[in-house]
Amino acid sequence: MSGTIRAFVFDMDGLMLDTERVAAMSFDYAGEKCGIGRAGYITERILGLSADDARPVWLAEFGGAYDEDKMNEYRREFYEMYWRDHDVPVKPGLYELLDFLDGRGYALAVASSTERERVTRHLRSVRVLDRFDAVICGDMVKRSKPDPQIYAAACAALGFEPRECCALEDARSGVISAHAAGCRVIIVPDLWTPDEAARRLVYAVCRDLYEVRELAARDGF
Repeated sequence: MSGTIRAFVFDMDGLMLDTERVAAMSFDYAGEKCGIGRAGYITERILGLSADDARPVWLAEFGGAYDEDKMNEYRREFYEMYWRDHDVPVKPGLYELLDFLDGRGYALAVASSTERERVTRHLRSVRVLDRFDAVICGDMVKRSKPDPQIYAAACAALGFEPRECCALEDARSGVISAHAAGCRVIIVPDLWTPDEAARRLVYAVCRDLYEVRELAARDGF
């Protein structure tokens, strides 16, 4: 291991797992059940946000017609049906990147706004949970992304300063969170296309996790 980076911190949804599209499907299903129509289009606006931070976005879009409890109930119903018949989809290059980083001696952590129960279940189902030295989730911190607290907590759990950690993100809120914490940030876009303002905050934009591996090997993190 060379350079100043000693650890990598991974987002989960949209970065390691191709689950943001499933989330959009759940919003379509729940929206129709609640009478506000297919609401999956709002997924891009709330990528990486905690439920508390996403709430104003929903209220601005649907006002009093938005019933958070009912939406959550129907989303749980959708997920129960969906995951009964589908495997959790893994982003291309995840296993290869983890093998590479582990082989180079980097510490690894997860920083996800998703609640701990789902993070643990998904990562275990794709056989990577035990690859990480620390897992910090949205319900383990007072303020989730875009606040820097979750990345600061992940770095602290690994025993490194944020400047020694590289964050891998797919969403604007995560980029803002990791950058504010002091991490080096790499974007691997999923549903969100980074704009110029976001690009100014990051070390690189990679097309997929294979390219992250190539970048790490080339730049000698």
